[in-house]
Amino acid sequence: MNTVSDNTKTPLDSEKKNRLLAMFENLLPLIDGVADKLRLMWILGLLIAVWLAVWCFYLKHFSIGVTAFASLAALLPAFILLRFWWAVEELKNLPDIAGDMAGDAKSELQASVQNIRAGKIPKISFLTAGKSLWSIGAMASEARELLSSYISVATLVNPFMLILGVLSFIGVFALFLIGIVLVFFI
Repeated sequence: MNTVSDNTKTPLDSEKKNRLLAMFENLLPLIDGVADKLRLMWILGLLIAVWLAVWCFYLKHFSIGVTAFASLAALLPAFILLRFWWAVEELKNLPDIAGDMAGDAKSELQASVQNIRAGKIPKISFLTAGKSLWSIGAMASEARELLSSYISVATLVNPFMLILGVLSFIGVFALFLIGIVLVFFI
């Protein structure tokens, strides 16, 4: 009886390893590109909030309450993007996680990561970064089925959080444009 269960377990493990390897090879370039864009947009959002505080308080002499409200409102999308960036950065440990689950896949995944870090994978543009969040969310939901006890992908799988992330990405970009208008025209 144990022989039958051992024989049925081996093909499933092999199939699971192959699925993990294929999924990770598709996911790692997206993770790297989106993490870079999210970090840049988070830093940009932080700088915009500081600029709005300076503009409101020192240049337009608004009260501290109005300045604090405007700055916190500008920081909200940046903090949401920070949460996404943190979740995506955690996904960069996928080769180690896969190595724990599937020992033979580890070297191939590490080679993929080394190729990404060496710049052999093309980076994604700003316009496709929001779309890539949806792709990562779809792939992460598949990963959740395979790796449910190994990684936490709740932020990337939750559709509400994905919508919030895309809206925050657009919001930081809109605040950037508003900041430029404030510098030159008001």
